[in-house]
Amino acid sequence: AELAAALQTLQTTGGRGPAELRAAKRDTFRKIISLVSVGMDMSGLFPPMISSANLSPDDLVLKKMLYLYITHYASQVPDIALLAINQLHKDCRDQDPTVRGLALRSLCGLRVANFLEYVVSPVAMGLDDRHPYVRRTAVMGVLKILHTNEAVVHAQGLLEKVHAMLHLDTDPQVLSNCLTVLTAAGESGVLAADATLVYSLTNRIKDFSEWAQCQVLELVALYRPASESEVFDFLNTLEDRMGASNSAVVVAAIKAFLHLTIDMTATHQQVLERVRDPLRSLIGRESPSTAYAAMSHALLLVQRAPFVFEQDYAAFYCRAHDPWYIKKVKMEALAAVASPANVYDIVQELSEYTHDVHAPTARDAVRAIGRIALSVPDAPGVIERLLSFLDGGGADGGPGGGGGGLGEPLCSETVVQLEDVLRRFPEVILVCLPQLSELAPAGLETADARAAFAWIAGQFGKDFADAPTALRRLAAGWAGEQAGVRLALTRAAVQLFLKRPPECRTLLGTVLPLALEDDDPDVRDAAVLYYKLLKADPHSAATVVSPPLMQVAAFSEDLSQEARDAIFREFNTLSVVFRSPAASFVDAALQRGAVAGNAGDGGGGEAAPPADLLGPSGADAAAAMDGGAGGAETMLLDLEDSVEEPTDAGGGGDGGGGGSLDALGCIGLNGGGGGGGTDLSDLLGGVDGGGSGAAGAAAPVAAAPGVAGSTGAGLWGLEDLVPGGGSAASAANPGAAAAALTEDLQLDPTAAVSAAVFQSAWSKCGVAQRSSEQLSAATVEALQANNHRDFSDHMAQAYIMTAASGGTPPTLKFYLFGQVAGAPKALFLVEMSVRTDAQTCDVTVKSTAPAALLPQFMERWSMCLAGFHR
Repeated sequence: AELAAALQTLQTTGGRGPAELRAAKRDTFRKIISLVSVGMDMSGLFPPMISSANLSPDDLVLKKMLYLYITHYASQVPDIALLAINQLHKDCRDQDPTVRGLALRSLCGLRVANFLEYVVSPVAMGLDDRHPYVRRTAVMGVLKILHTNEAVVHAQGLLEKVHAMLHLDTDPQVLSNCLTVLTAAGESGVLAADATLVYSLTNRIKDFSEWAQCQVLELVALYRPASESEVFDFLNTLEDRMGASNSAVVVAAIKAFLHLTIDMTATHQQVLERVRDPLRSLIGRESPSTAYAAMSHALLLVQRAPFVFEQDYAAFYCRAHDPWYIKKVKMEALAAVASPANVYDIVQELSEYTHDVHAPTARDAVRAIGRIALSVPDAPGVIERLLSFLDGGGADGGPGGGGGGLGEPLCSETVVQLEDVLRRFPEVILVCLPQLSELAPAGLETADARAAFAWIAGQFGKDFADAPTALRRLAAGWAGEQAGVRLALTRAAVQLFLKRPPECRTLLGTVLPLALEDDDPDVRDAAVLYYKLLKADPHSAATVVSPPLMQVAAFSEDLSQEARDAIFREFNTLSVVFRSPAASFVDAALQRGAVAGNAGDGGGGEAAPPADLLGPSGADAAAAMDGGAGGAETMLLDLEDSVEEPTDAGGGGDGGGGGSLDALGCIGLNGGGGGGGTDLSDLLGGVDGGGSGAAGAAAPVAAAPGVAGSTGAGLWGLEDLVPGGGSAASAANPGAAAAALTEDLQLDPTAAVSAAVFQSAWSKCGVAQRSSEQLSAATVEALQANNHRDFSDHMAQAYIMTAASGGTPPTLKFYLFGQVAGAPKALFLVEMSVRTDAQTCDVTVKSTAPAALLPQFMERWSMCLAGFHR
């Protein structure tokens, strides 16, 4: 009200002089703009603001503040903003070019679709204005109209006018704006095909601003010269851009050089040699962002032509003050540029980085040495240097290890790298065995390392004398291991059993029942497969589970040559930094111009949506986990199929000598061998079933722990894997099972569970789901903010309520629950443990609700948790 009254008084002179009145108006307008900037609604002052400014038409400062006010509120109060159109149109015809340009810019910035008819005419007139400032503004006005309504731009022929200006106008900034507009309109390919235009812009490149120079160089990179002499003309003209002070200009010039010579092999190699010095200069800059972008581009070129850079490997050495992310890329470049001529120096340098106080950087150094071992296999001492990092690591401390220092991280990463090395060069296992035999796998820090150790032990079990003992220790921590480790351990146990049956019978009897009852469907399904293979024919099982190791030429983690070529075509874009083509992270509609301009680029199609991981297959897995009412009786086996009948043939006990597969007949895995020996339940539970054939036939052998008896429900919830399987209930009412899988989850928004009820339900339920993920530092900080209330309120929006939260860093605990609507006893219980130092989140889910609803709850949980990530 006070400001409105002040504006009313400013509409008359009130006995004040022109200078005093102007100062009063500016002061009032300044107050209004400051209040607008802090979010206060000043739209009610629209009419008096316009009236007050109109009384001082020669005050440019006042006009600027008025235009700022108009563009801010035009989209909110379009009816009132219509009052300003006449004033803006009038100012577009003002004699002062600054006023004309400001008015035109404000008119194009109204962002009201219904006002387009009032915008097109001033923009068209501005394109022909005599002053370059107005023309620059008018050209950018065409882009704003294009974003609002593309059809209007084409109908009015505005793009054709911009095309003409690109050939005729003499102002560098106008030409730059024209390039921007036409590129955004998807006209890059058309521009690059105009040789006259490309030549004209190239010859005038020094007249442009640095931003405009980048645009011209991008256009040159798209141009296809007609002859080699034309290529050399461009290279000579643009040579000095390699030494520009602006890093963006240098990288754009490098792209132009590389793309112009892409079809000239010898010249292209000379260009790669020419760009080494500019890249080295950019990498050495003190700005971390500039150095990282330059290093990412250098890495792409090193991977494309390592022989060109192998003499300059010292340029990629890490400096003490480099951020960790720059060190990471530099070490990748060192691994890529390694050759027999420089491998010793590079490995020596990388070994120094393993002492870095930042553990991830030390692991990256070990990883780089592992990559070198793969790419330079003939270099002496690389494998030995990698093995040296196993000393002092892997102390037996259970899953996750923990002994402090850098020994454990280095040891864990070394085991992971050795797995890759052995996949490609299995013959080096004999060199690795002495150090591997001294490791305690349960003490390895990361799950990947423990899974890698299990793979090595299973694959090379014949040579690895201590493999059974090591895997038994690893199996002792089964409940606390991640699914990947449990899966690797299951396969390793079967592989070792097939290689050394007498020694590994106990190991398999420990691991296989645990895997058959595992909560993870991948682990459980693998155990089902292995069991059925062993039961059917152990000799055939050996060819499936433990076939001859094939040498791996390329790993899935490595970018394919097609992906690298696609990224190279998008040189000097975020694709290089993200190491992925733009189509994988940019919406197709937003990259219209870039796609249209990149000749030969297969992109442009809309990226495929991510697969639905909780679709029908996830529901089927949940149904298998549930297994119906049979509980422990419904997991894998129909005991009538699982217990082998003893035969009259004589046989030994379980301690048969020798390690051949013939020994399998002694423990009842063969269909007809070894009568009187231990049957399959002995394998799974360690129950000795010795005795005569008659005795064996008269008395059924006790089932393994968790294995159904012969009168049980049968197939442990996996009836579809066994011909003729299936419970009577599901056979009688298949429609009910289908309905359970398609039931929609509805959570109660008013759910309330006491601590006693939560604890009671938690103690009675088995684990339904486990997961772990890495969090960012910002997410960890957000979880702790406001005494955890921000996170609790966020999850409550999905009706996942917080029962309790607390703890002190580095360990925070959150207990949450979701209650199925209309079913007070159907609960999903969640324990989320956050480690603030490691920035990890471990989630355990238990449920008293129908198992078919679990995938839907997990999907809702994952989406809510992802929505809270910072």
